[in-house]
Amino acid sequence: LDAYTTSEVVNKDIVKQLNQMIKLIKKQVKENEKSIIEVIKKDSVLEERVNEIVKVGGLGIITVATVIAETNAFKLFNNTRQLVSYAGYDIVENQSGSHVGRTKISKKGNSHIRRILFMPAFTAVKKEPIFNKLYTRVFERTKKKMKGYVAVQRKLLVLIYTLWKSNESYDREYSNRHTKPLGMQS
Repeated sequence: LDAYTTSEVVNKDIVKQLNQMIKLIKKQVKENEKSIIEVIKKDSVLEERVNEIVKVGGLGIITVATVIAETNAFKLFNNTRQLVSYAGYDIVENQSGSHVGRTKISKKGNSHIRRILFMPAFTAVKKEPIFNKLYTRVFERTKKKMKGYVAVQRKLLVLIYTLWKSNESYDREYSNRHTKPLGMQS
């Protein structure tokens, strides 16, 4: 609509149709969100687990519901490495002989998971100190913002998996209580 309205010739009927389409799509998105929430509320165990996971800054019900649906509630995964590989966040090194290229994520996994975690990563960096530290650390090392956000997406996925499997509540202070002082690591 924006592109069309800035063109040289603008037809009022087409603008009206585009506005109607946008209104319809927004209405359908709201209806879909409502039906997803209703399905979650029908199962008290599912509702309780999802409510604990959405306490993480950046994660909403739609994001968590999508990840759970795409992974079949993590039933096929025994560890986080399998999940990370399934989602396509596993690291692939580009080297052969003396050639050493850039490392990147494989992207061979489930693109729906990567797509649904894209925007929550931005919010998580702003709202959660642990994700901000991760983003900053990766960005300072690589000088690439997107690598930092992909690291946050991967960490969000692992956090969702961990909270789901352990059936625990999200604790913002967990990392502060469970880190050893420098020099004390074994």
